[in-house]
Amino acid sequence: MNKSESICDLAKALMLVQAELTPAKRDSTNPYFNSTYADLSSVWESCRELLAKNGLCVIQGNSVGAENTLIVETILIHESGQWIQSELCLPLSKNDPQGVGSAMTYGRRYGLAAIVGIVADADDDGNAASAKNGNVRPITQNGRPVALNQPSHSAVNVR
Repeated sequence: MNKSESICDLAKALMLVQAELTPAKRDSTNPYFNSTYADLSSVWESCRELLAKNGLCVIQGNSVGAENTLIVETILIHESGQWIQSELCLPLSKNDPQGVGSAMTYGRRYGLAAIVGIVADADDDGNAASAKNGNVRPITQNGRPVALNQPSHSAVNVR
Protein backbone atom coordinates (compact mmCIF):
# COMPACT_ATOMS: atom_id res chain seq x y z
CA MET A 1 0.00 0.00 0.00
CA ASN A 2 1.26 3.46 -0.87
CA LYS A 3 0.24 6.67 0.87
CA SER A 4 0.84 10.37 1.01
CA GLU A 5 3.45 11.67 3.45
CA SER A 6 0.76 12.25 6.07
CA ILE A 7 -2.64 10.57 6.35
CA CYS A 8 -3.83 11.98 9.70
CA ASP A 9 -6.82 13.86 8.24
CA LEU A 10 -7.70 10.94 5.98
CA ALA A 11 -7.47 8.50 8.90
CA LYS A 12 -9.78 10.64 11.04
CA ALA A 13 -12.34 10.88 8.22
CA LEU A 14 -12.14 7.14 7.52
CA MET A 15 -12.64 6.41 11.21
CA LEU A 16 -15.89 8.41 11.07
CA VAL A 17 -17.01 6.51 7.96
CA GLN A 18 -16.24 3.14 9.54
CA ALA A 19 -18.12 4.06 12.72
CA GLU A 20 -21.34 4.33 10.68
CA LEU A 21 -20.64 1.76 7.98
CA THR A 22 -22.98 -1.19 7.62
CA PRO A 23 -22.22 -4.36 5.66
CA ALA A 24 -22.90 -4.31 1.94
CA LYS A 25 -26.11 -6.11 0.97
CA ARG A 26 -25.52 -9.58 -0.41
CA ASP A 27 -28.24 -9.32 -3.03
CA SER A 28 -26.62 -11.04 -6.03
CA THR A 29 -26.49 -14.79 -6.65
CA ASN A 30 -23.57 -16.95 -7.75
CA PRO A 31 -25.25 -20.04 -9.25
CA TYR A 32 -21.95 -21.98 -9.45
CA PHE A 33 -21.53 -21.94 -5.66
CA ASN A 34 -25.26 -21.56 -4.89
CA SER A 35 -24.45 -18.52 -2.75
CA THR A 36 -25.16 -14.83 -2.49
CA TYR A 37 -22.67 -11.98 -2.61
CA ALA A 38 -22.52 -8.19 -2.58
CA ASP A 39 -21.94 -6.93 -6.12
CA LEU A 40 -20.01 -3.76 -6.96
CA SER A 41 -23.16 -1.64 -6.86
CA SER A 42 -24.04 -2.90 -3.36
CA VAL A 43 -20.53 -2.23 -2.09
CA TRP A 44 -20.65 1.32 -3.48
CA GLU A 45 -24.10 1.94 -2.02
CA SER A 46 -22.88 0.90 1.43
CA CYS A 47 -20.28 3.70 1.51
CA ARG A 48 -20.95 6.40 -1.13
CA GLU A 49 -22.82 8.87 1.07
CA LEU A 50 -20.59 8.33 4.12
CA LEU A 51 -17.44 8.92 2.08
CA ALA A 52 -18.79 12.16 0.60
CA LYS A 53 -20.10 13.33 3.98
CA ASN A 54 -16.59 12.95 5.42
CA GLY A 55 -14.62 14.53 2.59
CA LEU A 56 -13.44 11.29 1.00
CA CYS A 57 -13.62 9.94 -2.53
CA VAL A 58 -12.38 6.86 -4.36
CA ILE A 59 -10.72 6.65 -7.75
CA GLN A 60 -10.21 3.29 -9.43
CA GLY A 61 -8.31 2.48 -12.57
CA ASN A 62 -6.65 -0.48 -14.18
CA SER A 63 -3.67 -1.49 -16.28
CA VAL A 64 -2.49 -4.62 -18.02
CA GLY A 65 -0.16 -6.75 -15.93
CA ALA A 66 2.26 -9.47 -16.93
CA GLU A 67 1.17 -12.92 -18.16
CA ASN A 68 -2.59 -12.40 -18.63
CA THR A 69 -3.21 -10.37 -15.51
CA LEU A 70 -5.06 -7.15 -14.82
CA ILE A 71 -4.00 -4.69 -12.13
CA VAL A 72 -6.81 -2.76 -10.45
CA GLU A 73 -5.67 0.35 -8.58
CA THR A 74 -7.84 1.87 -5.84
CA ILE A 75 -7.05 5.29 -4.35
CA LEU A 76 -8.86 6.74 -1.34
CA ILE A 77 -8.45 10.52 -1.32
CA HIS A 78 -9.29 13.03 1.41
CA GLU A 79 -10.27 16.63 0.65
CA SER A 80 -6.97 17.70 2.26
CA GLY A 81 -5.10 15.97 -0.58
CA GLN A 82 -3.98 13.06 1.59
CA TRP A 83 -4.36 9.64 -0.01
CA ILE A 84 -3.78 5.91 0.29
CA GLN A 85 -3.46 3.61 -2.70
CA SER A 86 -3.65 -0.12 -3.16
CA GLU A 87 -3.25 -2.45 -6.14
CA LEU A 88 -4.78 -5.85 -6.76
CA CYS A 89 -3.31 -8.10 -9.46
CA LEU A 90 -5.87 -10.52 -10.90
CA PRO A 91 -5.47 -13.39 -13.38
CA LEU A 92 -7.70 -13.15 -16.45
CA SER A 93 -10.08 -16.10 -16.73
CA LYS A 94 -10.25 -15.42 -20.47
CA ASN A 95 -7.94 -13.24 -22.55
CA ASP A 96 -10.77 -11.31 -24.20
CA PRO A 97 -12.91 -8.24 -23.38
CA GLN A 98 -15.32 -10.31 -21.27
CA GLY A 99 -12.45 -11.73 -19.19
CA VAL A 100 -10.96 -8.26 -18.72
CA GLY A 101 -14.35 -6.78 -17.77
CA SER A 102 -15.03 -9.55 -15.30
CA ALA A 103 -11.62 -9.16 -13.62
CA MET A 104 -12.05 -5.36 -13.56
CA THR A 105 -15.43 -5.55 -11.82
CA TYR A 106 -14.18 -8.15 -9.34
CA GLY A 107 -11.05 -6.12 -8.59
CA ARG A 108 -12.99 -2.88 -8.17
CA ARG A 109 -15.42 -4.56 -5.76
CA TYR A 110 -12.71 -6.09 -3.59
CA GLY A 111 -10.42 -3.07 -3.84
CA LEU A 112 -13.18 -0.71 -2.70
CA ALA A 113 -14.29 -3.00 0.11
CA ALA A 114 -10.72 -3.42 1.35
CA ILE A 115 -9.66 0.22 1.29
CA VAL A 116 -12.83 1.47 3.02
CA GLY A 117 -13.26 -1.49 5.39
CA ILE A 118 -16.56 -2.80 4.05
CA VAL A 119 -17.74 -6.25 5.05
CA ALA A 120 -19.25 -7.72 1.92
CA ASP A 121 -18.82 -11.49 1.74
CA ALA A 122 -19.07 -14.44 4.08
CA ASP A 123 -15.95 -15.13 6.11
CA ASP A 124 -14.60 -18.61 5.31
CA ASP A 125 -11.95 -18.40 8.06
CA GLY A 126 -9.20 -18.31 5.42
CA ASN A 127 -10.03 -21.75 4.07
CA ALA A 128 -10.09 -20.79 0.40
CA ALA A 129 -6.85 -18.82 0.67
CA SER A 130 -5.06 -21.59 2.56
CA ALA A 131 -5.03 -24.05 -0.36
CA LYS A 132 -1.44 -24.66 -1.46
CA ASN A 133 -2.41 -24.51 -5.15
CA GLY A 134 -4.56 -21.57 -6.24
CA ASN A 135 -6.23 -23.79 -8.86
CA VAL A 136 -7.67 -26.25 -6.34
CA ARG A 137 -11.42 -26.70 -6.72
CA PRO A 138 -13.51 -26.23 -3.58
CA ILE A 139 -14.54 -29.28 -1.61
CA THR A 140 -18.24 -29.82 -2.23
CA GLN A 141 -21.06 -31.90 -0.86
CA ASN A 142 -24.23 -32.23 -2.92
CA GLY A 143 -22.86 -29.58 -5.28
CA ARG A 144 -22.36 -26.99 -2.51
CA PRO A 145 -19.02 -25.80 -1.12
CA VAL A 146 -18.05 -27.21 2.27
CA ALA A 147 -15.91 -25.21 4.69
CA LEU A 148 -12.72 -27.12 5.49
CA ASN A 149 -13.22 -26.76 9.23
CA GLN A 150 -16.73 -28.25 9.14
CA PRO A 151 -17.60 -31.95 9.41
CA SER A 152 -18.53 -33.39 6.03
CA HIS A 153 -21.85 -35.08 6.65
CA SER A 154 -25.37 -34.49 5.46
CA ALA A 155 -26.47 -32.70 8.65
CA VAL A 156 -24.17 -29.75 7.91
CA ASN A 157 -26.02 -26.68 6.66
CA VAL A 158 -23.49 -24.97 4.39
CA ARG A 159 -24.23 -21.58 2.88
